[in-house]
Amino acid sequence: MKLNLFVSLLTLVSFECNADIDVKKIAGDLSKDYKNETLWKMASPDQVINLMGQPMVAPKPKNTETSLIHVTAVHDGKWIVFRMKWKDSEVSESEKLATFSDAVALQFPIKNNEVPPPIMMGGKDDPVHLFHWKYQYQVDAKKGKKTIDQIYPNMTADMYPMDFKQKGNFKEASKDQKESFVGGTAAGNPQSFSKSGVDEIFAEGFGSSAVSDSHLAQGYGEWHNGEWTAYIARPLTYENGSKLLIGKKSHVAFAVWQGGKKEIGAIKSLTMMWTPFNILEK
Repeated sequence: MKLNLFVSLLTLVSFECNADIDVKKIAGDLSKDYKNETLWKMASPDQVINLMGQPMVAPKPKNTETSLIHVTAVHDGKWIVFRMKWKDSEVSESEKLATFSDAVALQFPIKNNEVPPPIMMGGKDDPVHLFHWKYQYQVDAKKGKKTIDQIYPNMTADMYPMDFKQKGNFKEASKDQKESFVGGTAAGNPQSFSKSGVDEIFAEGFGSSAVSDSHLAQGYGEWHNGEWTAYIARPLTYENGSKLLIGKKSHVAFAVWQGGKKEIGAIKSLTMMWTPFNILEK
């Protein structure tokens, strides 16, 4: 038991060494043009950020799928964008039951940028602000959220006559009528509705995360030759959220999910220490 604790402490110490990320100011509108490769030529070099399997909360991953992530960031005085790259052998969506989406998340302190709260989702009265991009959201936004018969083309409906292939005298059901049979949607679960790319989440510790109504943040990801390049763009300042100040230091944490490896929720790779970053004036 003592040996395991000692090894765990050594592992955490090794993750304290992530270098500061210098966030340069660029000329442009990052609320619209954050994928423009020309802008990224002006960014600071990528920093290699070490990740480990989430070790604190059950269920824990048996193996660490993503051991590092390459990160850089830029700002335009109003918006900041983080670009993240990591290895993944396949593209994964969360279409059918027991399939999960590739994803990445950023976490920021809300109260004190220079002395951040506990990294595992903040603490009581010391909240964090998270931005969670999922590839599935991007697919839904581009192609439309798939219907049940698109996901399971060979299924046969034997309970709801409005979904019979041969409807007889029954009329086609409206979207609202069909969604009344979808438990999550009917209950108002925010995760049951179509997304545009990024969830904004607030938390004050384990099990306290709540999806915000805000939809300001943007995200986009591209997979090529076994590697994801993902962007999360957000305003520097939120009235009721995290505030990133030009000329000041702040902190960020990262998490990555490989859906094809059955990673979801607590089963993820993450940083166990905050990574400092400096929002430069130029």
